[in-house]
Amino acid sequence: MLMMEAAFLLRTSSLSIQQIADRLHFADTPSLSKFFLRMKGLSPREYRKRG
Repeated sequence: MLMMEAAFLLRTSSLSIQQIADRLHFADTPSLSKFFLRMKGLSPREYRKRG
């Protein structure tokens, strides 16, 4: 569920990656990035570019 929410926000919002990390209760941006990379194989920034 968390992965779906992060992916949705990256694709549909203009929130920064830091704001998304805060909204989803990650400790910091690198924590979100590690999680996203492990789950999707891309960093949040790369995912947003491709979306």
